[in-house]
Parts: sequence; C-alpha cells; structure tokens
Amino acid sequence: MLYSKTFCLRPGSFRQPLILVMTLLLACQPGLARTNDLLGGDMGLPSSAADNSLIDTDTIAPTAAEPSISPAEAAELVRSNLGGQVMSVNTQQADSGVIYGVKVLNAGRMRVINVDGQTGQLLNH
Repeated sequence: MLYSKTFCLRPGSFRQPLILVMTLLLACQPGLARTNDLLGGDMGLPSSAADNSLIDTDTIAPTAAEPSISPAEAAELVRSNLGGQVMSVNTQQADSGVIYGVKVLNAGRMRVINVDGQTGQLLNH
C-alpha cells in the first residue's frame, strides 16, 4: 500500500528556513565571515596572547606583605609599653598590611590598642 502526504504551506512558513539558508550561504563566502569566529571557541584571539586575559591587572591592588611580627609579639609590645592584662588579639587586614587590635585591661579600663604588623608601632595609645 502506498501512502502519500500532502504538505500545506502557510504564508510566512518559509521565513525561518530561509534565514538559516541565507546565514549558511553568507558564512561560506570568503571575506564575509572570519575564520576565527566565536563558534570556533577561540573568540578571535590566540590562547597564548598576552592580552587574552579577562582580568585587568592594572586595576588590581598588590597584595599586602606578610606581617613581620606575630599576634603574640604585638600583645607583648602593648603589655610592656602600657602595662595591664592582655585579653585578646584580633588580626585585621588593612590596605597597608596587617594591623593587630590588642584588647587590654588596665586599671579597670578596657582599651583596644592597634599595632602595625609590619613595624610593631603602637598606632593609638
């Protein structure tokens, strides 16, 4: 038994296939399409190019240097200079580097003394 099918085309039904055919024809024409396109996965740049990075290194701040004194040394500096009992030491990262916040109890008064992690200088006393 033979079956036949009749296709009924509506006006405008050629639009999507026509766009696809035109796109393929344009892509095959020399000079109209680049050989290194986005579909090729290289985004038009060789992967070893120096400027192929998505990170702008000019706008990134350099990382701060490691502190030259430890939290225990910061606590000892505060205790030896101001006296009192050291309660705790907090480490904070500032633009200039590490700053230690040393909480000290002295004569019934609780204070936080900031110590520069690079120089050991007491910043507020």
